[in-house]
Amino acid sequence: MKVSQRFSISCIFVLILAVSFMPTYAVQNNITDPNVSLNLNYPDVVMQNKEFVLSSVVKATVDQVSNITVTITCPELQIEQNSFHIDKLAKDSTFGNDFNATVKSGVPDGTFVANVQVDYFVKGLFDSQPVKHSIVQTTQFLAASRPSLSLNVQAPSDVFSGEPFSVKGTVSNHGSSAHDLQLSVYSSELQLAGKKSLEITDLDAGQSSDFAFVVQTQKDLGQPVNTVVHVNGTYLDDNGNTYTIDNSFNLFARQRGMLEIGDANGIWVGQFFIAPVVGVGTIVSSVIGFMIFLWHYKNKKKKKRAKRS
Repeated sequence: MKVSQRFSISCIFVLILAVSFMPTYAVQNNITDPNVSLNLNYPDVVMQNKEFVLSSVVKATVDQVSNITVTITCPELQIEQNSFHIDKLAKDSTFGNDFNATVKSGVPDGTFVANVQVDYFVKGLFDSQPVKHSIVQTTQFLAASRPSLSLNVQAPSDVFSGEPFSVKGTVSNHGSSAHDLQLSVYSSELQLAGKKSLEITDLDAGQSSDFAFVVQTQKDLGQPVNTVVHVNGTYLDDNGNTYTIDNSFNLFARQRGMLEIGDANGIWVGQFFIAPVVGVGTIVSSVIGFMIFLWHYKNKKKKKRAKRS
């Protein structure tokens, strides 16, 4: 194997390892002009007094780019070293740098911005000396001192008593990390049985998690019930403080008729509700009607053949 081939394989292997152990970021911000580009990556939610990494990658898109300086300034952030310098960068080459930053304690929850400036020199074909260029742009951060969870619930609006149905949904965290999330399904007018509770150990900032319950009402329901079913729960922040969460949906429960088959949950078509429940009598009458149609159709064909003969 040639030395150049061994070097290329080694570079690829190192690149794969580097990508594998890179931290996960949720926000990407690209700053570009015709000569250079800067890609910024950082968490979509940052916490006061907590350090985070703002990753940056500079790329030269033309030749003769030199003396590149990237500077980040923000009154809400404490950055260990807020700038870095590159002497030269060949065309299509990249250089990465991590800024270790901490959100200051007095920063309120909400969004704030940081100024990003890229200074560099580039020498064109007709330039006697390299010419200085600057890019200035802002990038936005979201600070959150506590978790902020929301529930999106999908459930049937109509069910048969004593028969299982699913309550599915997604819980999303728009704030800081949440822990020990306990969710359950509850109704004050219906006795729900089955899988009606679950636990999510951790839900990091900016993350979502799908959940599903499979429950059923009591079988001997008697009169139909139109009620509200709640999906509620509790969760903790990093300091052990407890928060609550709740969402609800309307549910109509009734007993299945003796001659009904199908699903109780129908669909809305405009202003009309169509349920897939079909009575056995309707099916039998439909079959008889179809048989009569076939009998008439066959007799009609026989009469046509008799006339031809």
